[in-house]
Amino acid sequence: MNFSLRTLNFFPALLLLVTTSASAGGEAVSLREHFPLADGLSWRYDSNLGEVKSSVSVSGDRLTIDSRSRRLDIVQNYLLAPEGILLTSAESKTFLYSSRRTYHPFLLRFPAEVAIGQTWEWEGKEVVDRKSIIVSRVEGKVENRETVTVPAGEFDCLKVTVRTVSDDGTVSSSIQWLASGVGIVRAEVEIEAGGFSGLIISLLGFNTYSLELLEMTVPGGEKNGTDR
Repeated sequence: MNFSLRTLNFFPALLLLVTTSASAGGEAVSLREHFPLADGLSWRYDSNLGEVKSSVSVSGDRLTIDSRSRRLDIVQNYLLAPEGILLTSAESKTFLYSSRRTYHPFLLRFPAEVAIGQTWEWEGKEVVDRKSIIVSRVEGKVENRETVTVPAGEFDCLKVTVRTVSDDGTVSSSIQWLASGVGIVRAEVEIEAGGFSGLIISLLGFNTYSLELLEMTVPGGEKNGTDR
């Protein structure tokens, strides 16, 4: 799922480093289990941009997450690889404009497994609408475990932080709470962009983005959460 325009750049690459921070040495956790991507799985969220509906379609080792809201639509294409879940391309669309980004090399959305307290880094290129290139550096970290209560219920979550710095002056940061077998339960995103693009992002209200899980539907139609 993703969270707005530039924050599609959540996080191997020109450079992939998995390093141990001062607080590392904790339990190893499977981020694939905390970001499930079964064919037909869907989520419904409440957000500051209105209700968001996301769904997964899978074909072999390729998959697509389609997220729709009244103000912003995002389609993300992924590849499942031994090292984790790789973002290959993404498209965003608002009532004013649309944009497509491809990632070279593919961007590691989440590593397959990492220890609590560890960080990982990525550097690569984003090709925007086949004509402009942005170089970005991303650092992610599994901070700790937290119990999170949202409209869908109470969940034991991994708290994951991601920070992206790009050479066009854009800086974005996110906090994501991931529950095993569920995925993103809560997320908070902030984007700082300069110039005209920063003005547009601010005017559209996309400089901050927060969401909470209302409901998850597993393949076969079983629902977990609230009918609000």
